[in-house]
Amino acid sequence: MAWRLQYQAKKISTRELPIIENICGQNQMASVDSKLHLEEMLNSLPDKARFIIEQVVINGVPEEIVAQHLGISQQGVNKYKRKYLGILRKKLESNPQAVKS
Repeated sequence: MAWRLQYQAKKISTRELPIIENICGQNQMASVDSKLHLEEMLNSLPDKARFIIEQVVINGVPEEIVAQHLGISQQGVNKYKRKYLGILRKKLESNPQAVKS
């Protein structure tokens, strides 16, 4: 059981956190520009995807709770999260200057 929790934590840290850190920077979260850029990128997503990313990735709400709130399965939440984190990653890779400004 403990190894599974460690695996999940490692998976989150390698897949999800770098995207948010690239947008905001670890030490720049208070920066208005970074917050505006994060908001702009999230607003480019569909409503359901934006809600899932905000709740699960940014606020740390468990996927199961978000799934209950939306009336979908936990796997559905995970699928949305992976899909749209990939889209955000591609946007960052295609326009890295937007993050640095």
